[in-house]
Amino acid sequence: MPHLKKLTPFFAFLIFGSIAVLLWQNQNRYERELVLRHTETSSEQIRIRIEGLMNARMASLESLSERWVDRVPPDFSQDRFLDFAEMFYSHYPGFMGINWIDPTGVVRWVFPKNSNERVIDTLIFEPQDYRLQKNFHILHTSQNIVTPCMELVQGGLGYNTFLPLVYSGKIQGYLNGVFQVKRIVDICLAKDIFKDFWVRLYEADQLIYTNENQSDGNPGKNGFRVLRKVQFPGKNWKLALVPKPIVYPSGTAWKVSVLIFGLVVSATLSLLLHLLLERMQMYRQARDQALQEVSERKRTEKALIENEKKLEATLAELADKNTELETFVYTVSHDLKTPIVTIEGFIGALREDFGDLIDENAEKYLNYMSDASRKMEVLINDLLYLSRIGRLPERKGEFSFDDLMKKVLKTLQPHIDESGVTLNVEKGLPLIYGEIERLGQVIENLLSNAVKYMGKENPAPRIDVGVMEQGGQKVFFVRDNGIGIEKHYYSKIFEIFQRLPSGKKIGGGTGVGLTIVKRIIEHHGGIIWLESEPGKGTTFYFTLKDKET
Repeated sequence: MPHLKKLTPFFAFLIFGSIAVLLWQNQNRYERELVLRHTETSSEQIRIRIEGLMNARMASLESLSERWVDRVPPDFSQDRFLDFAEMFYSHYPGFMGINWIDPTGVVRWVFPKNSNERVIDTLIFEPQDYRLQKNFHILHTSQNIVTPCMELVQGGLGYNTFLPLVYSGKIQGYLNGVFQVKRIVDICLAKDIFKDFWVRLYEADQLIYTNENQSDGNPGKNGFRVLRKVQFPGKNWKLALVPKPIVYPSGTAWKVSVLIFGLVVSATLSLLLHLLLERMQMYRQARDQALQEVSERKRTEKALIENEKKLEATLAELADKNTELETFVYTVSHDLKTPIVTIEGFIGALREDFGDLIDENAEKYLNYMSDASRKMEVLINDLLYLSRIGRLPERKGEFSFDDLMKKVLKTLQPHIDESGVTLNVEKGLPLIYGEIERLGQVIENLLSNAVKYMGKENPAPRIDVGVMEQGGQKVFFVRDNGIGIEKHYYSKIFEIFQRLPSGKKIGGGTGVGLTIVKRIIEHHGGIIWLESEPGKGTTFYFTLKDKET
């Protein structure tokens, strides 16, 4: 047995070291999962934007072709074509050019002229392009044609679309839309995408776009690569998205440092355990000697052991609560805020990319979504604030309740005045002891609730703040003449997420405010209760612990 006790620190080091290694591995997996989710979300966003842009541009070309042949009597003049082309080019950015080709396959009219002048009076295909002409039979066909990506005459990789203009069963010419891949990507992608990711677009096995350069080294060596299909009329592209080192550093030196730190902490804890065991051995020897000398010491020792057990039980309970609180904070900050940011991002993307297409109803729905996400963010912040009470210590001090009221009213006075409520604060309020920021939150929450639930039909809304003596103790109160609270709801309103039916009709609030008030008052050694009558108002009473010695 003595030999096993000597090996206890060694076994403890093995346990603590194993825990450190497991935590280190879990952290690495967690970071990779975050990067993967970010990459998948960004790739999906790119796919949606490119498909949305190109679907809209193809639809605009079809609309232009329909309007071109829809006039009675027909007007196939150059001026009319250029007016149409200029309107669609300016309203639907993304075109490299919009051209008109006569029935013989010769490009006659182009817009804009400065970037498409080289193709005027030329056949649709040069001799080296005969392969495409043979495959697609553009001339004398009534079908829409989309060519593969190739080097454009206007410069850069891109493709052409050809829409036949049929009037009275006869082809009058062809509407030619020219699209450059780089122009499409620059319009669709935000700057943050280029900063965080390497972007590649493939058509079949041909690389048609990338933002990589020679100085980038070996993109993708960290093993991350997300693929998406980008499909729109006539095209089936493949998107490959690879995070840059700014998103997921490829080096592992800092991660090894974290592991070494964990092992050092494990060794330190094992050494402390060894010293603790030695101390415990010395303590046992001293205790045995004392027990042998004095029987009274035995009773004292027994009482001490019982107190130690109670303390251990209390510490264990506190540790469980802290673990529960930490898990709650982790869930709120990581699992709830991430989708809120994503929702806000997509709302912004919709307004940015389709602002001209969003009608009044759609804008109203987007506002509903944005308001809901902001409400969720307020709720999360309230929960985080609640979790910090009593866990993050603040400096306590003695200050005047009058000063506390002045500080709170700097924020709330405009809201109180706007609501038409008369606020009466007693003069000469006493000194109190505690955390001024926390107690300020108590008064602010109670006053805000009083204003909110004052009632729309109240002819003379009024709030009173003061103090009274009760059983030799100072009792502070906040009294209003609002809608009141039924007695069976007295205990429920201090529970988290609990709101009264009458309060839900009024709207606003997260159901956390009074929970925060109760937690702060109890943290300051006091209690809070209320008296109320429906239709006649509510009074909240609370006490505070005297200055600590």
